[in-house]
Amino acid sequence: MTEGPDEGAVLFAEAGAPWWPVLIGPVIGVGGLLVDRLAPGGANPLAWVVIGLVLFLPIALVVRARRRLLAVRLTPDVLVQGDESVPTARIAGVRPADGSGRYGLRPFGDHPTVPRHLDVVVVTLDDGTKRAAWARDAAALHAALVGLLGERAPVEGS
Repeated sequence: MTEGPDEGAVLFAEAGAPWWPVLIGPVIGVGGLLVDRLAPGGANPLAWVVIGLVLFLPIALVVRARRRLLAVRLTPDVLVQGDESVPTARIAGVRPADGSGRYGLRPFGDHPTVPRHLDVVVVTLDDGTKRAAWARDAAALHAALVGLLGERAPVEGS
């Protein structure tokens, strides 16, 4: 993924996943410790620390992977979907999210299929191939792509 300060303004962006699920392990660990202190015999803090860590670590790995593999960013220069970057100069047209592009098109981001819970915007590249761009808010991605293509269109009569 190419990132740099010279890419221009971000026209559309979605993180692949929120960070709040990583708090599940520590909250359960602290909550369990507090409830356990109320019980006769006192608390076993080491057990609750281990439980919190056992929940925290795999959730943190999943959230980190989803944030990398499902992130979407559109700038005037590049469309980034997961690990794949496509120069916007290669985008020739877009079709709105109507559900028809979910199957049969190769999705961006090196995924075998469009990730679950994401909607599709069909993108036509300069060589005529159609690809499936995806986002949670596909309508906003479509609007950003249409706006970008509109800015690029030649002005008639000049």
